[in-house]
Amino acid sequence: MADRFTRYPLGEGVNLYVQPTTKFKTTSVYVYFHMPLEPVTVTYNALLPMVLARASADYPTTAALSRHLDELYGTSFGVDVARRGEVQSIVFRMEVAGDRHIPGEQGLLLRALDVLGGIITRPLVVGDGFKPEYVEQERTNLRQIIEGLINDKRRYAMVRCTAAMCEGEAFALHRLGRVEDLEGVTPRSLLEHHRRVLSEAPVDVFVLGDVDPERLQEEVAKRLPLPAGSRRFPDTVVKRSPDRPVRDVVERMDVNQGVLVIGFRTGITLRDELYFPMLVANGVLGGFAHSKLFQEVREKNSLAYFAYSAIETVKGVGFMYAGVEFADAERCKAIMLEQLRAVQDGAISDAEMETTIATLVNDMLSAADRPEAMAELAVDQVFSGRDLTIDDRVARFRQVTREQVAEAARHFTLDTVYLLTRKEGGA
Repeated sequence: MADRFTRYPLGEGVNLYVQPTTKFKTTSVYVYFHMPLEPVTVTYNALLPMVLARASADYPTTAALSRHLDELYGTSFGVDVARRGEVQSIVFRMEVAGDRHIPGEQGLLLRALDVLGGIITRPLVVGDGFKPEYVEQERTNLRQIIEGLINDKRRYAMVRCTAAMCEGEAFALHRLGRVEDLEGVTPRSLLEHHRRVLSEAPVDVFVLGDVDPERLQEEVAKRLPLPAGSRRFPDTVVKRSPDRPVRDVVERMDVNQGVLVIGFRTGITLRDELYFPMLVANGVLGGFAHSKLFQEVREKNSLAYFAYSAIETVKGVGFMYAGVEFADAERCKAIMLEQLRAVQDGAISDAEMETTIATLVNDMLSAADRPEAMAELAVDQVFSGRDLTIDDRVARFRQVTREQVAEAARHFTLDTVYLLTRKEGGA
């Protein structure tokens, strides 16, 4: 299976990753600027791509930019901000139709790259800053998104547990920043931050489609001109185990259902030999509907509306979480911890092993059909330093043993127990 991205250095800290393929009718481009996850910049990094996406010096209104993308046969464009470990990545993505699918068309990708490069490096500037109207509008949008996190209680509980567990660590910061910092962002200060990002952030460009890698190197470098600078990839501090007693956190709100989140340290990252056994351990524990948490907590004991586990593979932390009735929280917690101990003891059936590995393999194979999933795997390559194809990953999953799963799970060390429950005296 030809699923490998090949790296082409474009300069210090700037890399192009290309996977030529005729599998898709489109060519996908992803540009990542990696910044340290820090209190002073986290909100700036979240707001910046939203403002940049509104217009550019070449297309000075949102309508003009949208109209031109439509003229490029409906080229799609979007932005995002991601957090992996203690790295906050500003993401630009573009999907453009392949020339061979449009009779008489040549150079469509290059025209789209002109637009993308302009958005990133030639922003719309009014006076000494970004257009005030766009900054104000996107500041309002970001505020609403952050404040709206509370409406999804499952996600909110995860955010709150993470903040409590990683208090004093950069990982406690949310990828979207902090509402209290938004008012301090001005059109001028945001433009100054943009210049800092262009000169300081390591940059990874991923291109997936029917392309010529040799020619693409020159074209990307031309259309994404970046100033010279020191581009050091941000570090993530990984704790192998908690450095304090287990923390219990109870938050009371006007809610109809409780949410229990158990945070733990794994100390295992993408770079470790136990990485693939850890993913299987998470799958056996609570990653899927056949997993122990779902079966024991939800199906057999009817204690939760949902019960799952999740792993963060750069910071080396994980979570078990469940939606519970208020009176069942302690019993639910006990059963969840019991399931973790079972995995740690190797009490894993053949069916659990086989189904979990088969599910992980199928998920991996299906990634080859989705450009965005392939790009995510390529980002994993950057963070891990390991160049693994899908076939390589599938082979690693199939080699995992029950003993390795138990060994990985024994690194899951309880850190924080968070409970979102009703206000005292509530009905």
